[in-house]
Parts: sequence; structure tokens; C-alpha cells
Amino acid sequence: MSRMLPATSTPVRVLALWWPGWSLIAAQEAAGAPADAPLAVVAKGIVLACSAAAAAEGVTEGLRIRHAQARCPDLQVLLHDPEVEQRAFEPVLRVIEQRAPLVQVIRPGLAAVRAVGIARFYGSEAAAADALAAAVQEEFDHDVRLAVADGLFTAEQSAYATTGEVPWLQVPPGGSTSFLAGLPVTVLSAAVDDARMPNMLRRMGIRHLGEFAALPRGDVHARFGATGLRAHQLACGEDAPAISPRSVPLDLDLRVICDPPVGDVEQLVALCTPAVDRLITALMEHALVCNQIRLTLHTEAGLVHERLWRHPWQFTGAELLDRVRWQLDEFSAETSERYDAVTLVTMAPESLESASHHAEGLWGDRPDEHVVRTVTQLQARLGHDAVLSVSVGGGRLLDERRVLRPWGEAIPTSAQRRTDQPWPGSLPGPAPSTVFAQARPAVVLDAEGAVVRVDRRGGLSMPPATLRLGDGPARRVTAWAGPWPIQQRWWRNPLNVNRFQMIDDHNEAWLLLAGGEHWWTEARYD
Repeated sequence: MSRMLPATSTPVRVLALWWPGWSLIAAQEAAGAPADAPLAVVAKGIVLACSAAAAAEGVTEGLRIRHAQARCPDLQVLLHDPEVEQRAFEPVLRVIEQRAPLVQVIRPGLAAVRAVGIARFYGSEAAAADALAAAVQEEFDHDVRLAVADGLFTAEQSAYATTGEVPWLQVPPGGSTSFLAGLPVTVLSAAVDDARMPNMLRRMGIRHLGEFAALPRGDVHARFGATGLRAHQLACGEDAPAISPRSVPLDLDLRVICDPPVGDVEQLVALCTPAVDRLITALMEHALVCNQIRLTLHTEAGLVHERLWRHPWQFTGAELLDRVRWQLDEFSAETSERYDAVTLVTMAPESLESASHHAEGLWGDRPDEHVVRTVTQLQARLGHDAVLSVSVGGGRLLDERRVLRPWGEAIPTSAQRRTDQPWPGSLPGPAPSTVFAQARPAVVLDAEGAVVRVDRRGGLSMPPATLRLGDGPARRVTAWAGPWPIQQRWWRNPLNVNRFQMIDDHNEAWLLLAGGEHWWTEARYD
């Protein structure tokens, strides 16, 4: 099973695990495509990986989509998605971490571990590789290749040198230089993140790492700088064997199984309470806060109700239980299926942040605790959507700028509130103190008692002299300003009105909208 190369020294060792064609494996599993179908993973119009069926039709890596489809008309194109690959690789990493600590993910489909510890545990490097390969293949039916060498770079390149017939390669201590000597200089592109230097070496007639390693290091450094120095060290097999292990993500997902199905809301909340308490305790132990959680309800009839809940600061245990109540009420309102048939409740924290980022400032940055507690209790009695908070959004009309959201939900971003848009025609400051939920009819008359008309360009037929608000008495206009035109929705139901400001003889200022001979009061200045 093993291939040995000449040894020269005994440095620290690295074991690399490589899954050939991982992009294709992950995309195929995500799409649910059969393994024997002609498949190709594509990014920016170029084939990155293809299945055996597609390769038999002449499809190769590096082809453009149109050329690949010309060779294989039945080719199924799958888009390259790094997030899909990472999610598919996560279960594989968990299997490795059960048998080898401190796993470094070089990229999805390629991982590395220190070989010293696991070789001592299993008896040898070959035995450790056999144990890891058997564990992975027992859980996943994927082709896995393994190699051990001095340093991460050599271990990665030796993994690429394996084949399906010989999936294991062992470069002995000190044998990195002789192993790397025959490799093309293009393998340095990804290692130093620079494709120009290997291309320059090829134009200079240096095509293999052995030829590059034979050059004086000082001359390489002077010609190519720090990138060339690092590349020369790699070509000489002097890669530092340090492993940067990944941080294993916390598994804080909760599953509350209801057996038998729950027959009461409070009974379900009582079942969820211990799990929620464990979640809050785990968050406190790791100095984390959760401000976004996905709650899913499963019923005996097979129905699933899922919702993502957000919080402007952080969830407490009581607030999470309130979300369970509210989602049950929402579920029962959407379907005739009784929510007392719930069989499973899952809670998955979607956003975890350090508790230090949510510490209050010296004078606090949240409402008073008494206010929060009172409003939360009121919301628990009346329902999630019965207590609202308001923020300022974008828009031209003042009533459009009110963004209402249930109390306790995260504050919308500027993009969600559309405040980052220019909004030509919006009202300049200072803003009025009272904005009516709906514009109220008004009548504006001139000195002769005739209705003041406004043309499409904002011109007045006569200066305003009298203002009547609804059925109230007439008020004398002492000062006025305008117009400020508003033109929006020109493609559908166009709104073409003008704003005016008026002060009456009661020293009250009003913001009015005018279109033709119709007037409305939009807001009042106090």
C-alpha cells in the first residue's frame, strides 16, 4: 500500500487527507443528481470538475460551458457554491475530529492533521492513515486519499500524487526536496497566492521545483521579493509544519421530542423550558449571546412550521419561550391542523456573538429595564404583533416613513428602511412633531373666498388667505411657503402633488399637500 521515497532527515510530520473532485461530490449531493449522470461543476463559465460519464463524452476541466455542452448535449450543469461545499464537508470533519484532534481545513475537500500524535497512538503513520481512511469510508462512500510528509505544502502535493489504486503515499522524513524536485513550478501559484511568479519562471526556462530550488536564495529574493523567498523555501522543502486547527463550532441546536404529542400550549412550553435553560447556560459558559434563532414545529400530521426570530439585543430564556407560544398561535391561525399535535420542536441559534460586544455603555444603550419588562409582559398577554415600536424609514410622504415592527425584533438596517436612498422631493428639516396616520381634508381659500388652485408646476392661482381644517372654523393664514413638489410612482397610479407650509392666526403651523383644487393636512408643527 505504501510508496517510499529516500529519507534525509527527521522533521515534524503532517498528514493530509484529500477527496478528489469534492466540488462535484458536494454539488451532486445538493442537487440530488444520480452519480452516473453526466455532470459538470461550473464557475464563471468554466468547467471546474466533471463526472466520469461527462469525461467519457470528452468533457474536461477548463472547458467553457458551450464547448462542454457541444461535446455532451445531455450535460447537467451545476453551479460552483463554496458554501454548499463547506456544509457538505462539515460532517466529514466531525468524523475525523473524533479520531484525530486539531484538524486544519485547507479548503473543502482537503484537510490536515499533525502526524506525530496519531502515529504514536495507532502505532505508525501508516496505521493512523488506515484508521482515518476506514472511519471516513465507513460513514461516507467517497474516494479519500492520504499522504504524510514534512510540512503542509509537501503533504498536500504528495496527496495529489496518489491514485485510486495507491491511495496512500508516505514521503519519509527529509525526503521533501527530492519529492518536490520533479513537480512543475505552477504548483507554487496557490501556495504563494501569486500566478505571475511561476509564469515568469517558466518564461525563464525554469519549469520544475528542483531547478528553482537550485537557484541562490539571495538572487531569488532580490528578483521576486518576499513572495519569491517564500516560494524558494517551499521548493526546498523548508515549509513550517505548523497546523492551524479550526475552531470546532458549538452544537447548540435543541430538539424537544413530544411523545405522546402535546395537548396544551403551556404543557409544550413546560417541555421546552429545560432545553431552553440548558441553552442559556451554555451561552453564558462560553460568553456568547444569541440574537437570532430559528424555531421549527413539527406536527403529527407531517406539517412543518418554521420561522426565524430576531432580537435587537439578546434572547433570554423567557423570551425564547414566548416565541414558542407566539409561533404556536401563528401556526394555528394559518392552518386548520390543531397545534396540540406537535411532536417535535427544534431551536437552532443562527447568530452567536461575543457577550462583550453587547455590554451596555456607561449610561446604557437600551430602554430602562422596568420599561422593557413592562412592555414584554404586555406583549406576552396581547400577542407578538399587538405591541409595536417605530423607527424612521425612507420615503417622500411622512406616513410612509414610519416603519412599525413588533416590540423586541431587531431594528431594520438602513437598507431595509431605505434611508440610504436620496429620496428627491422628501421634506427637509425641521420635521413636524405630529404626523397624521392619514392625510386630512382641508380647504384653502383666497381673499375673495375662492378655492386656491395649484397647477402641475406648483403655481398658485391666488395667494392663500383662509385655511379651514375639516369641519372646523376658518383660520386666517398669516404666512406661507412653498411649493415643494412630490412626484412618484410615475409608472403606475402617479402621485403629483406639492407641499406647502402655512401659519394661521392661532400661531399653529401646518404642512399641507395640494393637487389641483384639493388640499390635505399631512402634519402639524408644535
